[in-house]
Amino acid sequence: MSRLEEIADELYGLTPDRFVARRNELAKEARSEGDRKLAKAVSGLRRPTQSAWAVNQWVRADPDGCGLIAELAADLTAAQRRSDVGAIRSLSTRRKEVVAASARGVVDTADGLGVTLSENMIREVVQTLRAAIADRDTLDLLRRGRLTSSVEYSGFGPAGVFVVPDPASDTDDTEATDTAADDTGPDDTPPDDDAEADDAEADEAAARRRELEERLARAESGEQEARDDLTEASSAVDEASSEVDELARRARELREQLSRVEDELRFARQRLSVAEKGRAEAKAALREAIAEAGEVRAALADLD
Repeated sequence: MSRLEEIADELYGLTPDRFVARRNELAKEARSEGDRKLAKAVSGLRRPTQSAWAVNQWVRADPDGCGLIAELAADLTAAQRRSDVGAIRSLSTRRKEVVAASARGVVDTADGLGVTLSENMIREVVQTLRAAIADRDTLDLLRRGRLTSSVEYSGFGPAGVFVVPDPASDTDDTEATDTAADDTGPDDTPPDDDAEADDAEADEAAARRRELEERLARAESGEQEARDDLTEASSAVDEASSEVDELARRARELREQLSRVEDELRFARQRLSVAEKGRAEAKAALREAIAEAGEVRAALADLD
């Protein structure tokens, strides 16, 4: 496991309120060791929301529960590729059960760590678990315990397997189509014209789909570029924030040192004042002693 992986595992195991301080500390350590690339990567790790944190802790506490999510995702993908409507319908029911049980596990794990999830957070947990079943990237983050926020899948792909037509509806639609065909008379549009119209509509729908898929690809590319720019900008902010924190710490230390020096200076001045007063008194005493000695010498001279 790389040093970055070790750091990420440590950070995403912390509560969100401790995440930023520890991340900045680890980034600072990396910079002090001369590894600016690691420092930048660490600074780019995003703090998880409360709901994402709860899911991350559940994954750590119950890897088997997370395994059920991954297994269900694989089964649904396989069923969709086979266009197996029966299997999809059965797995859709199983999905509800697995998501509900997993969400309860997340709530219980958070409770065990002293955190109570609100109803809104629980909804976010459910959305994230559903997204993990539908989206491979989200599932990867889930399995690694690296989620940073709740996720709600809204793209094309495996998520579509959850919308399954009712067999009864299929039958009704078929019967209605057959009846309409039987009622076709001499004044109706000829069958060949209907086929051509259907082909034209199909071509138009296909063209429209291609256009939407191209627009989606461009939008997703733009979104990714924006996310990359945001990540880079956030890293710059975090690095600058760390520098500000460091300078603020040094400023506090210098202010404390200055305060101590000023106290020492004040006491030294007081001692100087006392010493100067003592010296003045000593000088006065010396003058008196000299005068007295002079008087005594004069008296002795008179005796001679």
